[in-house]
Amino acid sequence: MTAFEQALEAQSVPGTNLKGSVDGANWCFLLPRLELGRVLAVGCLAPSSLATVAKLGDEVVAWAGVADHDRLRGVIERRSLGNVSILSAERDGKLPLPDDEVDVVVVASPRLAGWVGARELARVLKSNGAFYLERPLLDLRRRHGLESLLEGARGRDLLWAAPAWGELRFAAPAADSAAVAYIRGRFLKPLFRRQLLKRPGKVAARTPLANALVRRRVLMIKGDEENVPTRPPAYVQDIAAKAGTTIESNRWAFAAPGAYSSQKALFFLFEGEDTQPQSVVKITRDGRHNPRLENEWHALGLLQEREIGNERTRPSPLFFGCHAGLAVLGETAVVGAPFLDRTKATDECPHARAVVEWLLELGVSTAHAVSDVTQLVGRLDALLQRFDELYRPDRETSRLLEGEMSALAANADALRLVFQHGDPGPWNLVVTADGSPGFLDWESADPDGMPLWDLFHFLRSFGLTVSQKAGRRDPGTSFVDQILAPSGLNRILVETTKRFCDETDLPTRLVEPLFYFCWVHRAVKEASRLPREELETGRYFNLLLLAVARRDAPGLQRLFSLASGA
Repeated sequence: MTAFEQALEAQSVPGTNLKGSVDGANWCFLLPRLELGRVLAVGCLAPSSLATVAKLGDEVVAWAGVADHDRLRGVIERRSLGNVSILSAERDGKLPLPDDEVDVVVVASPRLAGWVGARELARVLKSNGAFYLERPLLDLRRRHGLESLLEGARGRDLLWAAPAWGELRFAAPAADSAAVAYIRGRFLKPLFRRQLLKRPGKVAARTPLANALVRRRVLMIKGDEENVPTRPPAYVQDIAAKAGTTIESNRWAFAAPGAYSSQKALFFLFEGEDTQPQSVVKITRDGRHNPRLENEWHALGLLQEREIGNERTRPSPLFFGCHAGLAVLGETAVVGAPFLDRTKATDECPHARAVVEWLLELGVSTAHAVSDVTQLVGRLDALLQRFDELYRPDRETSRLLEGEMSALAANADALRLVFQHGDPGPWNLVVTADGSPGFLDWESADPDGMPLWDLFHFLRSFGLTVSQKAGRRDPGTSFVDQILAPSGLNRILVETTKRFCDETDLPTRLVEPLFYFCWVHRAVKEASRLPREELETGRYFNLLLLAVARRDAPGLQRLFSLASGA
């Protein structure tokens, strides 16, 4: 099996990136280091949080009430957490642990922490250890007396945190109103506008009003640091410093959005009194996804080296490294408003037109001949084989794809490869101050990518946005209306495709196989987000089936008949 085939199979294993499978304890990213050593959990951590702490720590001691022991044992057994042990919490507050034994104390139950008391917790915590506690501010100051643990402590941080309840997703130094405002504007308000009816419980926890009322706060001690809460975590500073980038004076804000393990933890870094970040640090939440960040690091380096785009429209690389088995990537920030907040959601939207023009220019300016035809044909053949293994398509679909594969193989020397972004959906776009499109998340980029795939992907995704504005939310119906039918977006698709072919000498006879294989590729990538038994429900698999079943649709005929000038 070739390296490409191994990577393809690894990225398309069903069920390995399911929604909701991301582990908890995002607060770990705020600590000076992710190698946690020995951890004392006062109270019962949530199962996903306990799993993360056990993964990052050498040993976890859970000091919990007897009523929680069975639940903890069940979590330990189900998740195979062999380095987690349980101690019974006693009201006398004595911890059966030696002095200076613990690297991290995390308080999951302030009530139990009140049994222990600040002095006992300070006794077992190493002088360079970390202490983490999050509760509403009223609890911290008036109910449990733990603030005495922080008196005179170095590295004492009071952090603003959100959402109002549930897993911590966002944080910033409480005194840094600009950093807090950035997170609210970037993540909380857009969610409220877009998903209020779809996810009312989730949205309610993220509303500015709920967060203002609950006043969720984090108290944290970092014993080996000065009392400078604006500094990014030490492990991020160390990786940046090795690359010659100094960030110790930067202010920061933290976000861990999304429900997929492939989504990254983010630090936004600000300079001086700026209200917009100058750089972004991305950290994998699961080491299996490290290759994605490494690929982005190399892609951004090539974009910079070849002077493709500029810092307004794409990030530039700053530093890359690994810590605790997780990849850490620093890059410049592309500042702008989310595309979905600015678009008019019509085929005449100037921001969508600008995206199409940028993608066209990216493709035309980077188009190049195939250097190894045999290798390219092998990659496409491996892609089709993987698709067949996963989805077991019907005979009609298989027969059509085999024909398209033959067409690509027979004309591979006439293909024009391009620098492909790989995932230019509206969610990865911003609109900059001058109206230019900014492209985020180059994790799927390929300097020898397939032509037109970025265009197909963006217009299909934007078409769904257009349909949703008109009240039609079904992806299949949108695909038919916007791409397969002679719509305004279909006209843009046909015209832009023709311009690309004219300017790069790509034979128009290859447009049809490229179109079908684009959805084959998307379906294979989507497989990791689906349980094996639900693969047939995949969005891109069903879009492909629609394209096959309706290959005589007027919109497709316009696209596929470019050679005749129709």
